[in-house]
Amino acid sequence: MLEHFFECYFDLSGLILCPVLGSIMILFIPNSRIRLIRLIGLCASLITFLYSLVLWIQFDPSTAKFQFVESLLLLPYENIHLVMGIDGLSLFFVILTTFLIPICILVGWSGMRSYGKEYIIAFLICSFLMIAVFCMLDLLLFYVFFESVLIPMLCGAEHLLFAGLISSAGALCSKAPMGGPPSS
Repeated sequence: MLEHFFECYFDLSGLILCPVLGSIMILFIPNSRIRLIRLIGLCASLITFLYSLVLWIQFDPSTAKFQFVESLLLLPYENIHLVMGIDGLSLFFVILTTFLIPICILVGWSGMRSYGKEYIIAFLICSFLMIAVFCMLDLLLFYVFFESVLIPMLCGAEHLLFAGLISSAGALCSKAPMGGPPSS
């Protein structure tokens, strides 16, 4: 019975969506309730960390195959799939990411006087993007999530935001091969 519960509710999509759900909850809280915002952000990041520990317990180290593999068809006419999975190396990067995010939130706990809501949301979104980077098996989506990690990091610096967005867009368009050679 307990094994069926773990199979149904502890997968990669749940791990990836946990920080997103925390960010959505924080969006609807007024800025004046900074204590509640900090608490929800910390709880969402701790739940994500505990979630990753459950995946570590379920992980089978005897095989070199990808585990917890999920596939979702995004664009059927282009045959683009959202394929996620983890191996032994990416598992520890996911655990490290989910371990460090609550520490980062706690380090900035007392320094959040202004823009506290944005600070917590940026860390949770960054957590979501980093976990997605380590779980993506599709090269195109890996690259998209890899470049997207820069966006929440630049949101505090208005003078760097535009440059970062242009840099990310340029990198996505110029470096990522989108198809085969041109047809004649």
